[in-house]
Amino acid sequence: MSLTSWAVSRLSGRHWKRFERACARPADSQVAVLRELLRRAAETQWGRRYRFGDTRSPEAFRRRMPITGYKEASESWHRAFEGATDVTWPGHVRYFALSSGTTAGNKLLPVTRDAIRSNLRSGALLVAALARRGGAESVTAGRFLYLGGCTTLRERGRSLYGDASGIVARHIPFWARGRSLPEADIRALANWEEKIAGIVERYLTADVAALSACPSWAAMLFKHLREAAAARGLPDGEIGRLWPKLAHFVSYGMAFEPYRRAFEEYIGRPIHFTDTYSSSEAGMSAIQEEAGGPLRLIVDNGVYYEFVPADRADEPAPPRLHVGEVAEGEDYAVVVTSNGGLWAYPLGDVVRFVSLCPPRIVFSGRTRLQLSAFGEHVTLRMIEQAVAHACEQTRAAVTDYTVSPRYPTPEQPVPGHRWIVEFDRAPADNAAFMRAADESIRRENEDYDTHRTDDFGLQPPRLVPVAPGTFYEWMKRRGKLGGQHKVPRVASTPAMADELLAISAQRE
Repeated sequence: MSLTSWAVSRLSGRHWKRFERACARPADSQVAVLRELLRRAAETQWGRRYRFGDTRSPEAFRRRMPITGYKEASESWHRAFEGATDVTWPGHVRYFALSSGTTAGNKLLPVTRDAIRSNLRSGALLVAALARRGGAESVTAGRFLYLGGCTTLRERGRSLYGDASGIVARHIPFWARGRSLPEADIRALANWEEKIAGIVERYLTADVAALSACPSWAAMLFKHLREAAAARGLPDGEIGRLWPKLAHFVSYGMAFEPYRRAFEEYIGRPIHFTDTYSSSEAGMSAIQEEAGGPLRLIVDNGVYYEFVPADRADEPAPPRLHVGEVAEGEDYAVVVTSNGGLWAYPLGDVVRFVSLCPPRIVFSGRTRLQLSAFGEHVTLRMIEQAVAHACEQTRAAVTDYTVSPRYPTPEQPVPGHRWIVEFDRAPADNAAFMRAADESIRRENEDYDTHRTDDFGLQPPRLVPVAPGTFYEWMKRRGKLGGQHKVPRVASTPAMADELLAISAQRE
């Protein structure tokens, strides 16, 4: 073992042991985090307003601090642009992350120095998780390629704003910069197509040991790498041969399972796939320990979590539970308080606990994102599971997909769903793919199953394959290429579906 591998092994072991201790008593760990946050912010404007200084318990905190969404909180946060200090967190907020909301518009979220330090600590914990799965040598054998957004930040008054990855990149320790890719000039590119072209040109046969990316954008990178390999006459375009040291893929931003089969074929040999749950508001919140398994919640890193029963998330003052009060198998909307200056802030995400000690979760969907035009209540998690199951059953591989309601017409009085799917490898039998997806949701969802019984409330879902590049072109036209931008999995109106089909027709 090299000296570097030995050092990574020792440090990773320490990080993971600390994590294990925190997870062994998750409620105590979270109460300690809350008390430290309240102590630090006691003399801020919000601290005095909500009496943080004499708040010591989760019960007192939720009595005094109401759930506060972006519209209200941003009025206070954005005073930092004029130089205001000590508003929701001590000091002046120098950085703001530009977040592209899944169910709302763009948001500017505060990123304090304390939040940056927490992000770096969660990154070290991620390295520890990778080392546990593949050994320290698998991490140190090459460099870590992060497929993120533009690192160039823009000025707004006394602050800077831009992609969260651009903010964190400014604070990567000097000893880690040499092991990170892409290099600064490529990271700074705002044009996503230029960035991908630069990565392909410079790192076609690089010493990449780990790749972190949103799965849909990683799939696009893999395609370009294979095309470049073929153009250069390289004998085999499998990513695992182009990058012989590649041992890890770290997924963020969307469920990985629907992409697993395609990635296994792109790479051409076994590697470790690790899913994460992260957000611009709270950084990395959970890490997957085993392939395909749930994610363990990080309970000791500057973020205090509250959980609202998902069916009560729209109430003006819903019940809020800490990690020691939740139940397995229930869906909860996530509310966060953090050292970024967020207090009882609703993320809009829904998670389900599959284990309480240690706390392990699965992502269930979004509070305002589900397919329920006809009372069928199909969640994002159900759609993602259905696609993964259909790919497994039919040996298909998807590039991207969305589901759209089909409203009743005089010719078709019973409504239904259109599944618009771009395949990397199409199934041999489209009907079998759709049956598998339909059966998966019926097993999970009693409301949907009732609607589908005898085709009385919903017709069988219809699969609509689209031409290669359709979703990419749709995102490009909206200026949503790259980074953490994601294709909506639910087209809430027929308009998105119609636009996709029009683009597909142009490409065929």
